[in-house]
Amino acid sequence: MSLFVGSALFAYLITMLAALVVARRSGNWRIRLLAYTVGLLPLSQAVILLANNHIWLKEPAVRVGQSLELLVSALCLTAIHLLNRENRDRKGTDARLRVAEAATAGGKKETA
Repeated sequence: MSLFVGSALFAYLITMLAALVVARRSGNWRIRLLAYTVGLLPLSQAVILLANNHIWLKEPAVRVGQSLELLVSALCLTAIHLLNRENRDRKGTDARLRVAEAATAGGKKETA
Protein backbone atom coordinates (compact mmCIF):
# COMPACT_ATOMS: atom_id res chain seq x y z
CA MET A 1 0.00 0.00 0.00
CA SER A 2 1.43 3.37 -0.97
CA LEU A 3 1.83 6.31 1.36
CA PHE A 4 -0.91 8.18 -0.52
CA VAL A 5 -3.46 5.40 -0.09
CA GLY A 6 -2.53 4.86 3.54
CA SER A 7 -2.78 8.53 4.43
CA ALA A 8 -6.09 8.87 2.58
CA LEU A 9 -7.52 5.87 4.43
CA PHE A 10 -6.29 7.32 7.73
CA ALA A 11 -7.99 10.65 6.94
CA TYR A 12 -11.20 8.80 6.02
CA LEU A 13 -11.09 6.92 9.31
CA ILE A 14 -10.58 10.10 11.34
CA THR A 15 -13.46 11.77 9.48
CA MET A 16 -15.79 8.85 10.17
CA LEU A 17 -14.88 8.83 13.86
CA ALA A 18 -15.35 12.59 14.17
CA ALA A 19 -18.76 12.33 12.50
CA LEU A 20 -19.78 9.62 14.95
CA VAL A 21 -18.69 11.78 17.91
CA VAL A 22 -20.65 14.77 16.59
CA ALA A 23 -23.71 12.59 15.98
CA ARG A 24 -23.62 11.06 19.44
CA ARG A 25 -23.28 14.45 21.17
CA SER A 26 -26.01 16.17 19.19
CA GLY A 27 -29.42 16.65 20.72
CA ASN A 28 -31.16 17.30 17.41
CA TRP A 29 -32.02 14.26 15.29
CA ARG A 30 -31.57 16.26 12.08
CA ILE A 31 -27.99 17.14 13.02
CA ARG A 32 -27.42 13.49 13.90
CA LEU A 33 -28.74 12.41 10.50
CA LEU A 34 -26.45 14.87 8.75
CA ALA A 35 -23.45 13.77 10.83
CA TYR A 36 -24.07 10.09 10.12
CA THR A 37 -24.46 10.68 6.41
CA VAL A 38 -21.32 12.83 6.29
CA GLY A 39 -19.58 9.99 8.14
CA LEU A 40 -20.70 7.55 5.46
CA LEU A 41 -19.18 9.58 2.63
CA PRO A 42 -15.57 8.68 3.56
CA LEU A 43 -16.62 5.04 3.81
CA SER A 44 -17.78 5.03 0.20
CA GLN A 45 -14.63 6.88 -0.83
CA ALA A 46 -12.49 4.32 0.99
CA VAL A 47 -14.25 1.46 -0.81
CA ILE A 48 -13.65 3.14 -4.16
CA LEU A 49 -10.00 3.89 -3.31
CA LEU A 50 -9.31 0.33 -2.16
CA ALA A 51 -10.98 -1.19 -5.21
CA ASN A 52 -9.21 1.12 -7.65
CA ASN A 53 -5.84 0.19 -6.13
CA HIS A 54 -6.75 -3.53 -5.99
CA ILE A 55 -6.32 -3.70 -2.22
CA TRP A 56 -8.69 -6.28 -0.65
CA LEU A 57 -11.51 -5.37 -3.08
CA LYS A 58 -12.27 -6.10 -6.73
CA GLU A 59 -13.88 -3.99 -9.47
CA PRO A 60 -17.55 -4.70 -8.55
CA ALA A 61 -16.87 -2.97 -5.24
CA VAL A 62 -16.28 0.29 -7.13
CA ARG A 63 -19.83 0.20 -8.48
CA VAL A 64 -21.20 -0.56 -5.04
CA GLY A 65 -19.15 2.28 -3.55
CA GLN A 66 -20.36 4.70 -6.19
CA SER A 67 -23.97 3.70 -5.60
CA LEU A 68 -23.44 4.12 -1.86
CA GLU A 69 -21.97 7.55 -2.48
CA LEU A 70 -25.04 8.62 -4.47
CA LEU A 71 -27.34 7.36 -1.72
CA VAL A 72 -25.36 9.13 0.98
CA SER A 73 -25.33 12.36 -1.02
CA ALA A 74 -29.12 12.18 -1.31
CA LEU A 75 -29.36 11.62 2.45
CA CYS A 76 -27.13 14.66 3.06
CA LEU A 77 -29.37 16.81 0.90
CA THR A 78 -32.43 15.51 2.75
CA ALA A 79 -30.88 16.35 6.13
CA ILE A 80 -29.94 19.83 4.91
CA HIS A 81 -33.49 20.38 3.65
CA LEU A 82 -34.92 19.31 7.02
CA LEU A 83 -32.55 21.63 8.89
CA ASN A 84 -33.47 24.50 6.58
CA ARG A 85 -37.17 23.89 7.16
CA GLU A 86 -36.67 23.73 10.93
CA ASN A 87 -34.72 26.99 10.85
CA ARG A 88 -37.42 28.71 8.77
CA ASP A 89 -40.12 27.47 11.18
CA ARG A 90 -38.12 28.73 14.16
CA LYS A 91 -37.73 32.19 12.60
CA GLY A 92 -41.47 32.33 11.95
CA THR A 93 -42.22 31.31 15.52
CA ASP A 94 -39.82 33.94 16.89
CA ALA A 95 -41.46 36.64 14.76
CA ARG A 96 -44.95 35.64 15.96
CA LEU A 97 -43.73 35.61 19.56
CA ARG A 98 -42.31 39.14 19.23
CA VAL A 99 -45.63 40.39 17.83
CA ALA A 100 -47.55 38.69 20.65
CA GLU A 101 -45.21 40.13 23.29
CA ALA A 102 -45.52 43.60 21.80
CA ALA A 103 -49.32 43.31 21.78
CA THR A 104 -49.33 42.09 25.38
CA ALA A 105 -46.98 44.85 26.52
CA GLY A 106 -49.13 47.46 24.71
CA GLY A 107 -52.30 46.14 26.37
CA LYS A 108 -50.76 46.32 29.86
CA LYS A 109 -49.69 49.95 29.40
CA GLU A 110 -53.24 51.02 28.49
CA THR A 111 -54.79 49.35 31.56
CA ALA A 112 -52.23 50.77 33.99
